[in-house]
Amino acid sequence: MNNPTQHLDNLRFATLVALVARTWRKTVDSRLVLYDLTDAAWVPLLYLSRMEKPIRQKDLAAMLSLDSSSLVRVLNQLEKAGYIQRVPEEHDRRAKATSITAQGREIAKHLEQMSQDLENEIKAQLNPDDLVAARRLLQQLFGILDGMHSAQKGQPE
Repeated sequence: MNNPTQHLDNLRFATLVALVARTWRKTVDSRLVLYDLTDAAWVPLLYLSRMEKPIRQKDLAAMLSLDSSSLVRVLNQLEKAGYIQRVPEEHDRRAKATSITAQGREIAKHLEQMSQDLENEIKAQLNPDDLVAARRLLQQLFGILDGMHSAQKGQPE
Protein backbone atom coordinates (compact mmCIF):
# COMPACT_ATOMS: atom_id res chain seq x y z
CA MET A 1 0.00 0.00 0.00
CA ASN A 2 1.33 3.44 -0.96
CA ASN A 3 1.75 6.11 1.69
CA PRO A 4 0.23 9.33 0.23
CA THR A 5 2.54 11.50 2.32
CA GLN A 6 5.76 9.55 1.68
CA HIS A 7 7.10 12.32 -0.59
CA LEU A 8 7.06 14.62 2.46
CA ASP A 9 9.69 12.50 4.23
CA ASN A 10 12.48 14.04 2.15
CA LEU A 11 11.51 17.66 2.78
CA ARG A 12 13.52 19.80 5.14
CA PHE A 13 11.71 20.55 8.39
CA ALA A 14 11.23 24.27 7.63
CA THR A 15 9.86 23.42 4.18
CA LEU A 16 7.36 21.01 5.69
CA VAL A 17 6.19 23.58 8.27
CA ALA A 18 5.75 26.19 5.51
CA LEU A 19 3.93 23.67 3.30
CA VAL A 20 1.49 22.79 6.09
CA ALA A 21 0.81 26.49 6.78
CA ARG A 22 0.21 27.23 3.07
CA THR A 23 -2.03 24.18 2.67
CA TRP A 24 -4.03 25.16 5.75
CA ARG A 25 -4.54 28.67 4.33
CA LYS A 26 -5.50 27.29 0.90
CA THR A 27 -8.07 25.06 2.58
CA VAL A 28 -9.50 28.02 4.48
CA ASP A 29 -9.50 30.10 1.27
CA SER A 30 -11.46 27.41 -0.55
CA ARG A 31 -14.13 27.57 2.15
CA LEU A 32 -14.29 31.36 1.95
CA VAL A 33 -15.34 31.50 -1.70
CA LEU A 34 -18.86 32.25 -0.48
CA TYR A 35 -17.61 35.48 1.12
CA ASP A 36 -15.36 36.47 -1.79
CA LEU A 37 -12.44 36.81 0.63
CA THR A 38 -8.88 35.57 0.39
CA ASP A 39 -6.47 35.17 3.29
CA ALA A 40 -5.05 38.59 2.40
CA ALA A 41 -8.45 40.03 3.38
CA TRP A 42 -9.83 37.73 6.05
CA VAL A 43 -6.76 37.81 8.29
CA PRO A 44 -6.86 41.62 8.75
CA LEU A 45 -10.64 41.43 9.18
CA LEU A 46 -10.27 38.91 12.01
CA TYR A 47 -7.57 41.00 13.66
CA LEU A 48 -9.84 44.05 13.51
CA SER A 49 -12.75 42.07 14.96
CA ARG A 50 -10.63 41.34 18.03
CA MET A 51 -9.72 45.00 18.59
CA GLU A 52 -11.62 46.91 21.24
CA LYS A 53 -10.96 50.27 19.60
CA PRO A 54 -9.84 51.58 16.20
CA ILE A 55 -6.24 50.96 15.27
CA ARG A 56 -3.83 52.88 13.05
CA GLN A 57 -3.17 51.27 9.68
CA LYS A 58 0.58 51.23 10.34
CA ASP A 59 0.05 49.42 13.65
CA LEU A 60 -2.22 46.86 12.00
CA ALA A 61 0.38 46.35 9.26
CA ALA A 62 3.04 45.72 11.92
CA MET A 63 0.81 43.20 13.72
CA LEU A 64 0.28 41.35 10.44
CA SER A 65 3.97 41.61 9.42
CA LEU A 66 2.97 43.46 6.24
CA ASP A 67 4.22 46.66 4.70
CA SER A 68 1.68 49.48 4.87
CA SER A 69 1.25 49.81 1.10
CA SER A 70 0.21 46.15 0.77
CA LEU A 71 -2.26 46.50 3.61
CA VAL A 72 -3.78 49.69 2.19
CA ARG A 73 -4.91 47.83 -0.95
CA VAL A 74 -6.58 45.14 1.17
CA LEU A 75 -8.19 47.71 3.46
CA ASN A 76 -9.53 49.56 0.41
CA GLN A 77 -11.28 46.35 -0.68
CA LEU A 78 -12.66 45.70 2.81
CA GLU A 79 -13.88 49.28 3.08
CA LYS A 80 -15.55 49.11 -0.34
CA ALA A 81 -17.34 45.91 0.78
CA GLY A 82 -18.57 47.72 3.90
CA TYR A 83 -16.62 45.54 6.34
CA ILE A 84 -14.38 48.26 7.78
CA GLN A 85 -14.25 52.02 8.09
CA ARG A 86 -11.27 54.36 8.22
CA VAL A 87 -11.37 57.86 9.59
CA PRO A 88 -8.59 60.43 9.95
CA GLU A 89 -7.33 60.69 13.51
CA GLU A 90 -8.05 63.89 15.44
CA HIS A 91 -4.45 64.67 16.35
CA ASP A 92 -2.87 63.58 13.05
CA ARG A 93 -5.07 63.93 9.99
CA ARG A 94 -2.56 61.91 7.92
CA ALA A 95 -3.06 58.85 10.13
CA LYS A 96 -6.18 56.77 9.68
CA ALA A 97 -7.95 54.91 12.46
CA THR A 98 -9.34 51.63 11.15
CA SER A 99 -12.23 49.77 12.73
CA ILE A 100 -14.62 47.01 11.81
CA THR A 101 -18.26 47.74 10.94
CA ALA A 102 -21.29 45.78 12.15
CA GLN A 103 -21.40 44.05 8.76
CA GLY A 104 -17.70 43.21 9.05
CA ARG A 105 -18.20 41.89 12.58
CA GLU A 106 -20.96 39.59 11.30
CA ILE A 107 -18.69 38.25 8.54
CA ALA A 108 -15.86 37.83 11.07
CA LYS A 109 -18.17 35.72 13.26
CA HIS A 110 -18.81 33.41 10.30
CA LEU A 111 -15.09 33.28 9.55
CA GLU A 112 -14.27 32.37 13.15
CA GLN A 113 -16.88 29.61 13.12
CA MET A 114 -15.66 28.25 9.78
CA SER A 115 -12.09 28.29 11.04
CA GLN A 116 -13.10 26.47 14.24
CA ASP A 117 -15.06 23.88 12.24
CA LEU A 118 -12.02 23.22 10.05
CA GLU A 119 -9.77 22.87 13.10
CA ASN A 120 -12.25 20.44 14.66
CA GLU A 121 -12.34 18.35 11.46
CA ILE A 122 -8.57 18.15 11.46
CA LYS A 123 -8.31 17.35 15.18
CA ALA A 124 -10.85 14.53 14.77
CA GLN A 125 -8.38 12.81 12.43
CA LEU A 126 -5.38 13.16 14.73
CA ASN A 127 -4.25 11.24 17.78
CA PRO A 128 -4.79 13.58 20.77
CA ASP A 129 -1.31 12.82 22.15
CA ASP A 130 0.26 13.66 18.78
CA LEU A 131 -1.69 16.91 18.71
CA VAL A 132 -0.42 17.90 22.18
CA ALA A 133 3.15 17.04 21.15
CA ALA A 134 2.84 18.97 17.87
CA ARG A 135 1.47 22.01 19.67
CA ARG A 136 4.30 21.90 22.23
CA LEU A 137 6.88 21.56 19.44
CA LEU A 138 5.42 24.48 17.46
CA GLN A 139 5.42 26.67 20.58
CA GLN A 140 9.07 25.80 21.25
CA LEU A 141 9.97 26.44 17.62
CA PHE A 142 8.24 29.83 17.77
CA GLY A 143 10.16 30.74 20.94
CA ILE A 144 13.49 29.77 19.37
CA LEU A 145 12.85 31.63 16.12
CA ASP A 146 11.42 34.69 17.86
CA GLY A 147 14.49 34.82 20.10
CA MET A 148 16.80 34.55 17.09
CA HIS A 149 14.87 37.28 15.29
CA SER A 150 14.97 39.58 18.32
CA ALA A 151 18.71 39.00 18.78
CA GLN A 152 19.32 39.66 15.07
CA LYS A 153 17.40 42.94 15.19
CA GLY A 154 19.76 44.15 17.90
CA GLN A 155 22.83 43.52 15.73
CA PRO A 156 24.26 46.12 13.35
CA GLU A 157 23.68 45.36 9.68
